[in-house]
Amino acid sequence: MFICGIHSVGGALACALTPTNIKNINYVELKNGIYDDLYITKATDFELTNACPEEWDFDTILWAKFNGSTNAGNVDWNLENTSHLILKSRTEGNFQWKTIAIKEVESTEDFVINYPDYFVASGQSVEYALLPVLYGLEGNYAITKTVSSFDNMFLIEGNTVWGTKITDGFCDTTRNIPSANVELLHGRYPVFVRNTIANYDTGNCKGSFIPLDDEESCTLAYDNAHDYKRITYQRDFMDFLCDSIPKILKLPDGRLWLVQVTPNPADTANQKYNNRETTWSWVEIGSVDSEEDLYYLGFSEIGPEWWNK
Repeated sequence: MFICGIHSVGGALACALTPTNIKNINYVELKNGIYDDLYITKATDFELTNACPEEWDFDTILWAKFNGSTNAGNVDWNLENTSHLILKSRTEGNFQWKTIAIKEVESTEDFVINYPDYFVASGQSVEYALLPVLYGLEGNYAITKTVSSFDNMFLIEGNTVWGTKITDGFCDTTRNIPSANVELLHGRYPVFVRNTIANYDTGNCKGSFIPLDDEESCTLAYDNAHDYKRITYQRDFMDFLCDSIPKILKLPDGRLWLVQVTPNPADTANQKYNNRETTWSWVEIGSVDSEEDLYYLGFSEIGPEWWNK
């Protein structure tokens, strides 16, 4: 008997439309038995039977077959349906992805991918997507994001990283927009003429550059109390500047460029002989967000067939 929402044993929610509260399942325990399979799926339109599905699908969450292990993943299923593993990145808020690494998959060990991403600016939130590909057909994106932060100025070529404390150096820039002011015969004011869409930065940097000793903590390979040690790196850094190979220039304020070092770097002493500083100029030659620029300038091995057009 129900009277005003109360049944005979006093349940206040006896007539509520949603008398139960279903919470997310985040723990499963099996014990005191012998089990052939543990199969969990997101699908709700299945029939309860004693037989598991024949293979994984996109609704499958886990499937433990207990064949000598408690593995409940789908590595074997992915191996059968994956030819390549792709790593992509993009600045958070942007729509366009950029492919930064590709790995051909031939065994389960190939599902491990490591890639040092030097194209991330300080303080910038970046999203990464890892996805399987079967001969050009992309699978589901597994997305995460991170924010990097550093206090040094870095110049990078391949896996070689040189840096300097920003307090020991500086980098001044100029924005170049080639144009001319044309003075007319009967005009008081000149006419501004710009016949190109060229719009790029040039700059001058100075610092006591030394190699990076620890990539994870961005530790430079010298002791601040012994400036004389810097002089041992000056010739190597000068050779690095003058090898004519494009480089990545990163500042701790979030600015980042693809640059070419221009003539002629100079090595000078700052107050004392052993405290050497290198001054050099550069010109911007491409965009770090362009897969085409990265490829043709030698920063990336990702060919046109993998670009996100």
